Amino acid sequence: MTIQLQIVLYALAAGAALAVLLMMLRSKRLLRNLLLTAFSGVAALYAVNVVGLLTGTRLSINFLTLGVSAIGGAPGVVGLLLVDTLF
Repeated sequence: MTIQLQIVLYALAAGAALAVLLMMLRSKRLLRNLLLTAFSGVAALYAVNVVGLLTGTRLSINFLTLGVSAIGGAPGVVGLLLVDTLF
């Protein structure tokens, strides 16, 4: 993967994380929304790995995938799957 593509992917990921956090800040229930998003993202990551035993598509569990799934929620996990599939 070239440096330019890495920079673009990191910029998109940072923009998406910033958009999610800004929307949470605009709501009146910041902590509840943050915890609900983090829980749903980690649950989606767990579900992908459980279903991955049958389909062969699995995501490694590390700080990056946990962070993306906690901040991005289920769309973050879908993004991880897309990046894993494309690259």
